[in-house]
Amino acid sequence: MAIPARTALLTALALVVSPLLLVTGTAPAHAAVSVFPVPTSNAELGRITTAPDGSMWFLMSDANKVGRITTSGQIQEFALPPTDSSVDGPAKGLDVSPDGSVWVTTDHGSNLTRLSSTGQLLADWTFPNYDGCVSTCPYGGEVRVGPDGTAWVTMNYGSSFIVKMTPSGQLTAYNNSPECDDVLGEAADGSMWCQNGSSSGQDTITKVNADASGGTTYPLPSDATYPNGLAAGPVGSIWFTRSSSGTMFTSPSRGSIGYLDQASGATKIWQTGSRSAPTDLVQGPDGQMWFTNVGAAPGIGHIAANGVGAISSVGNYEPTSLTFGPDGAIWFTDSKNNAIVRVTTDQLGATNVDLGDGVTMLAPTAPTPPPPAPAVVGSVPKVKGVTTVKRGRLKVPVTCPAGAAAGCTGALRVELAKGGKALAKPRAYRAAAGTRAKVAVKLSEKGLKRLRPGRVVEVRVELTAPGSAKVVAKRTIKVRRA
Repeated sequence: MAIPARTALLTALALVVSPLLLVTGTAPAHAAVSVFPVPTSNAELGRITTAPDGSMWFLMSDANKVGRITTSGQIQEFALPPTDSSVDGPAKGLDVSPDGSVWVTTDHGSNLTRLSSTGQLLADWTFPNYDGCVSTCPYGGEVRVGPDGTAWVTMNYGSSFIVKMTPSGQLTAYNNSPECDDVLGEAADGSMWCQNGSSSGQDTITKVNADASGGTTYPLPSDATYPNGLAAGPVGSIWFTRSSSGTMFTSPSRGSIGYLDQASGATKIWQTGSRSAPTDLVQGPDGQMWFTNVGAAPGIGHIAANGVGAISSVGNYEPTSLTFGPDGAIWFTDSKNNAIVRVTTDQLGATNVDLGDGVTMLAPTAPTPPPPAPAVVGSVPKVKGVTTVKRGRLKVPVTCPAGAAAGCTGALRVELAKGGKALAKPRAYRAAAGTRAKVAVKLSEKGLKRLRPGRVVEVRVELTAPGSAKVVAKRTIKVRRA
């Protein structure tokens, strides 16, 4: 049963939010990488996700704003309501609902904001003081919106739990809800999963009950890391990324990625290297899991369900969070460079950064080149009458069919029909598809002597493929030496 102190219909603040700034940038039509600087400097860009209308929304944590970018590169910024905190950088979590509305949580402060698909303020709630807290009241952390439009929010600082908020403002929370840390993800079936926030359970992930009253926790093999990203994937129940936390002197490291099957509790994990740190992840249109890699080897990674994957740098950019746009390209936030970057997946096929040691992720194998298409030699059409040999040359027609994409090529041989004595050396030729070419063959001295002037002689013309002696096409024609 819900605890009354944790169930409340909260009053929306009557604040109006309107677009602050509109910037338009156009990506080159065929550019593999396009960069769109965010107008507000030092915005501390965070999560980016794709809305139902194809636009992409991203978090601007230090600016207390959210941004929206279209595939044409048009950027809009929207200010969030002020919080009751004196600490800068309140924006923490962001997600887009199936109806296109945008939900945002605040880290320092206790607000949950909902914007329309055009950025107008729909509601701004303040979480109540749970259990009479004063100085250590919990703050909203990560947010994900389920298929029914209900927002799930992790609460931390002071105490850790998870709450649900409907679009109408109905808040539900339970004393025995999972101690979710600020790592939250939605599985393919719409269920919510989170990292266990207890000090003894950081190597576990929890599937939260549908009413948020509790959950089922699953242990992960311990390797001194804990989950920092959760998302639906091609197999299993939930995919996760992991890495060891960095310090002020070191980068995050010892990364891995894998999935858990809730039916058996079994996991499959691949190490991505001692210098890697996979973070945000999403399933791509190709069925693979795509993820940002931070730390000493920044870039974009991908891995298939069989463990074949790679991590590639994207120039000097450092991806923070990524999503797929309706154009099939990856769009990611780069907090360091304060930009949104678009990159096509064909640029990310192989690892080109130093991942360190311990990598168990399988490297992609070079694709086997297709066998060369068999040469098309064409044919010798029927020739009416007698062909005259002039100045020691015989012109032979060769027809190339229209379906020969690369045209026709081969060697043409000429010999007497009776006896098979050669009249000339083989003559290489090439003809375009759908044409009839005239191949001029210069007869040898012996060949000319075998043709008496004015006398009609039957000659056999043979066509062979390049480098082959096998006759593919032949025809007998009548010739006469002038």
